[in-house]
Amino acid sequence: MKRDSFQRTALLALLDILCAWAAMAGAFVIRFHILNGYQPVGGFAYHMLWGGAYAPVYVLLYGLLGVYSARAERSYVHEYGRVLLGNTIALMLLVDLIYLFREAYLSRWMLFIYYLLMDVLTMLRGFLYHRWLRARYKKGRELRRLVILGDGTAARDCLRRIRARQEVGVQVIGSIGDLPLGTLPLLGGYDRLDALLAETSPDMAVIALDETQADALTDILRLCQATGVPLAMLPMSYRTLSARPYMEDLAGLPLINIRRVRLDEPAAALLKRLGDILGSAALLVLTSPIMLLAALGTRLSSPGPVLFRQERIGKDRRPFQMLKFRSMRLNDASQTAWTRRGDARRTRFGAFMRRYSIDELPQLWNVLRGDMSLVGPRPEIPLYVDHFKYSVPLYMVRHQVRPGITGWAQVHGLRGNTSIEERVDYDLYYIENWTPLLDIKILLMTPFRGIVNRQESLL
Repeated sequence: MKRDSFQRTALLALLDILCAWAAMAGAFVIRFHILNGYQPVGGFAYHMLWGGAYAPVYVLLYGLLGVYSARAERSYVHEYGRVLLGNTIALMLLVDLIYLFREAYLSRWMLFIYYLLMDVLTMLRGFLYHRWLRARYKKGRELRRLVILGDGTAARDCLRRIRARQEVGVQVIGSIGDLPLGTLPLLGGYDRLDALLAETSPDMAVIALDETQADALTDILRLCQATGVPLAMLPMSYRTLSARPYMEDLAGLPLINIRRVRLDEPAAALLKRLGDILGSAALLVLTSPIMLLAALGTRLSSPGPVLFRQERIGKDRRPFQMLKFRSMRLNDASQTAWTRRGDARRTRFGAFMRRYSIDELPQLWNVLRGDMSLVGPRPEIPLYVDHFKYSVPLYMVRHQVRPGITGWAQVHGLRGNTSIEERVDYDLYYIENWTPLLDIKILLMTPFRGIVNRQESLL
């Protein structure tokens, strides 16, 4: 398995070198032939020499940034951010080298085209590699052999989740414990743990004990470490942990930080806020004709104000007034009740607006003010927050980021009267895996999968 991984990494490095060479060749042709640029002094061979000599820099940067450790079970969108970072650093270094060696023959426009082509080629290479690796895993090739140490609820849950995700590239060959895990072969008990691991030589052993088995953990760790088998441990409180906890050193103590929210980092928060300001301002201008017609239609459809203000709970559990175009007749339950399919309180025009999410457009003003974000978990009214924080595990984690107009749950069809537990799962995935590229992906998906609310029927 390790030999295959090494060969695959070497192949990827070679492909990236070819990508860099192809990007330089393409940039030269586009700049000096297609765009009819001036005749370069160095010529094609000179530029290709630069491209070939500089290509290993990309391999070095990708290695340092962990690009070659990409995991097939994760979407390549999340991995591609590191590739873009590597390409940007490589371009900056190349410009520095050109200045250092006083190479005036390399066109600035050509370098810009070179950078764009490198982005496109490496994205294509990475996407195809991910698809190829997933296909191999599904065919049972190059799987990591894994042994589960445990026989309780945690061990069964571990086995179930691994078997449900073929793309993780893992084959569970057996378990070690006092009781079997369903049809999975029971290799033996804890008393022969070191011998069993030595006999089976798995690529990885996972300790998955329940809280009631905590007393056995120390001996199991000691025996496992004596075998030299790579070891991982499922935390006993894993159901409340983030998928990305991180270690923190406090006075020499190795502490596990239970949940890391990337948007707590000042640079990430600033980047997202700038995107929200620019995006909401642009969308307010672009959608102003639609909002003008919506305001007129709301006014004519029934008596009452055009805008509907409702208290919602935002970031850090702070309340704010969320804006919408009023889609219902004035009623006493407007601040406490969810709307449901066929709700008699809706006006005909309101049903139309809700069907196509036009009633949500005033929330762009909430984004500009800083109450909301373009992308994030949808905010709830205080009554439901008070209920869900006790009945839905990890529900309150959603309030560690600004709520959004659209979100990861919404583009997967979870809006309105749908499972709150499932929505929370999607929201937590977004919070723990946030990147600017994920926001862009959600915004691009929204017109196709997040605008039309199929739960809303037209009256």
